Amino acid sequence: MSVHSMDSDWSGSGNDQGVEDPRRGSYQDQLTIQWEQDPYETDPRLTVHLLDLYFLHAGRATYGMFPRRPFIAWVESNHEKNQDQLMLLYTVLAMGSLFSSDPDKRVLGKRFAAVASYAAEKRFGRFTLQLCQSRLLLALYFFARGKSQEAWDFCGAGLRAISALKLNTEEGVRELAENDPDLDFGFDRWTYEECCRRTFWSGLLMDVSYDVTKATTSPNLAQQQRYNCFFGGTLFVISMEDTYVRLPSPDDMYEASTPCEAPYYDEDLLSGQGTQSHRLGHMAYLCLISAVWGDVLTFTGRAARRPSSGYEQSYERFYAKTFERLEAWHSMLPPDLQYTPQNLDNSIVEGYAGTFMSLHALYHATIIRLNRHIRVSAMPIEKLRRNVEHAVRHASNFIAMMHPLAPANRQQRLPPTAASEFLFSTSFLGYALMLSIDVLTSAGTFSTLPRLIETVGTTMTCIDELASFWASARAQQKAVSNRLKQLTDIAVQEGQGVRNGSFGQFWRISDSLETAFANDDAVYRVEDQTLFDVVSQLASR
Repeated sequence: MSVHSMDSDWSGSGNDQGVEDPRRGSYQDQLTIQWEQDPYETDPRLTVHLLDLYFLHAGRATYGMFPRRPFIAWVESNHEKNQDQLMLLYTVLAMGSLFSSDPDKRVLGKRFAAVASYAAEKRFGRFTLQLCQSRLLLALYFFARGKSQEAWDFCGAGLRAISALKLNTEEGVRELAENDPDLDFGFDRWTYEECCRRTFWSGLLMDVSYDVTKATTSPNLAQQQRYNCFFGGTLFVISMEDTYVRLPSPDDMYEASTPCEAPYYDEDLLSGQGTQSHRLGHMAYLCLISAVWGDVLTFTGRAARRPSSGYEQSYERFYAKTFERLEAWHSMLPPDLQYTPQNLDNSIVEGYAGTFMSLHALYHATIIRLNRHIRVSAMPIEKLRRNVEHAVRHASNFIAMMHPLAPANRQQRLPPTAASEFLFSTSFLGYALMLSIDVLTSAGTFSTLPRLIETVGTTMTCIDELASFWASARAQQKAVSNRLKQLTDIAVQEGQGVRNGSFGQFWRISDSLETAFANDDAVYRVEDQTLFDVVSQLASR
């Protein structure tokens, strides 16, 4: 039976007002009734379709909490799902609906999210694995829709539930499995424990970052996060020093429910001195680089608010240690995750491009942030020049990675099926791309300006795609469009013989897209000649 034929259940959800308006007398009654219904029993085809979208764009690309085939098999075969399981299923379907091109399915997704939110509220204080998972995914859903307050609330609640269940420890993981004799989702013991671990690591990836200052360009653009891009002005909830749980196992082993032991999270893994004798899942590499990104956000944010005395020494110590960790992480990537154009194409064809590009986006964004967000007045000119060089080089490298992913370019290069099925859907890439464009378009030479305009114009179509799914990308889209207009205006003025200031062969833009750095911005607050020397070197390569 089609979902749209169920007048008593979902047909009214075509009117979004019915989802959002709790003043309707029967609103909570409708949610209560629907919470008791299994969406798979109501409409199997729609349910599986939304599950496929979820695993393609969220469940595999970033937050790999569930193994796809075993999870879908459980949805199809279990006809007696309990309230927690139904709450989670509605949440997953809501997430999947975000990536549908069908407006009706997106509206249904709002209905599913309303049911899941209502269920999560009613399960308040009853900590279960599904409650953790539902809260985290509802945070992601509301973030995608631009509802930041709701997103932060669900994210914080999810992280507190993770803490209550002690999922940051192997003891907590084992205890949860032992207290659930039936083991949810039809998983065996090892798969269930791995699901618990991945729920913790998903929470870490979603952990809200330390906000350094003001909004970025507009109130809605200040969306950063350890990974997903929240920017709520709150401290990290999860401390890496309190993480005593194994890293995510290889994805093929998890999918096949084949037991294996990944190593515990350990700082030595990124010290350059540790030995790696175990295979890791793609998600594990994402978590490791996310830990470095989080440390950079924390250090640069705190340092901006502290006295200048001793700043250079403290910064240089952190700088050296962080580069050591970044180099160790980069060197431990397996061959298929190292960046090459062929590996990028392979990741698209094989379905893990979201993870593949997210790894490299985090790597380059971390280096850009580390080098760019500094106390400019407290650093000597040679250190400023070094930092600007690193920021410009890595911004250029990341844009070069993203350029082949622009729709026009990948359609020319990839097999027709892969090109048509691939959707750009991983939110952090929008922030990393905006950050890189901000650096690369801060200054340049008139001779290279036409090529820069073409590169930015082509690459920003990736953000255009993201804007179909993520509210944060729509703000980034507006910011980058304005920057592209600035560049075009400079080129037009140059063609008319009117130059931007008295910079000779160079032009420079004074205002950053990422205004959160304020005056602590090595790229936008360094002296003209230092910046021109760096961009001149880049242009000559």
